[in-house]
Amino acid sequence: MDSLLRTVGNLLPYHLLGYGALLGTELYQSFINTKICFQVLSMKEFIVLQKRLFPVYFATQVGLTALTAATCPPYSILSLLKNPWSAGSLAVVALMGCLNWFVYGPKTTTAALVRRALHESKNTHSDSDSNGSKVDRANRNFARNHAMVIHLNAIAMIATVIYGFSLSSTLTTGL
Repeated sequence: MDSLLRTVGNLLPYHLLGYGALLGTELYQSFINTKICFQVLSMKEFIVLQKRLFPVYFATQVGLTALTAATCPPYSILSLLKNPWSAGSLAVVALMGCLNWFVYGPKTTTAALVRRALHESKNTHSDSDSNGSKVDRANRNFARNHAMVIHLNAIAMIATVIYGFSLSSTLTTGL
């Protein structure tokens, strides 16, 4: 019983759970949820779902990164100062998540909605050069912002895995 109480009062189990939730969320959202939704839903439904889902995902990513940093054993965030690989990788995850949450996620959503509206308007109106160039600009704007979201998310996942190796090294050599 004493051992269990010591474990409950230790940061390590909370840290491992926070890190596991972070990596699991990133992998699930990136490789399973998005792929299935894209395959099953119409484009209009997919855009509506992603508009609501991605801000929650990015907020969760940032929150779980903060939880992981705050529960770093044995001395919370202060423990990260001893390990630049751990601190750096978690900082990268947090930065990429914030950029996606506050900058590129909203830009991509707006660009997707504009692009969809222009495509629908193009289908209902006669094709004119100005409408075609607007559609081309909207397509490029969406592609650029969407590529940023994908790349920033990939960088965050790589940094999360690097953190896992750094954590493993720390646990192997002892806290």
